Amino acid sequence: MFEKDNSTPPLSFFELEQQARIERNRMIQAGVRMAAEATAQWLRMLVLRGKRRAQAFAAERRRRRAIRELQQLDDRTLQDIGVRRNEIESAVRHGLPARASWKQRQRQWNSAPRQRAA
Repeated sequence: MFEKDNSTPPLSFFELEQQARIERNRMIQAGVRMAAEATAQWLRMLVLRGKRRAQAFAAERRRRRAIRELQQLDDRTLQDIGVRRNEIESAVRHGLPARASWKQRQRQWNSAPRQRAA
């Protein structure tokens, strides 16, 4: 009724146990490899975050030092630079505002009706 495949002899208990050990070792190695890769990725991310925080901290220290130095200047020197005392922190953090001088604003205001008439 059933034909036996006699091409491979049945494995002994010792051979089965040896193959099971080999397969178990392969699985353990794969698990260790995956854990090592995950740990390395986590450490890499941790180092990058630490580096970014350190850079942000250093940049903030530079900004505060610049603000402190500008606040020590007198009003005449600040006027020469083009910064008002109440704008020091904003100027350091965001740059100087684009202000038009009084003469530039007056020219723009005077030229506006001519442009409309044309």
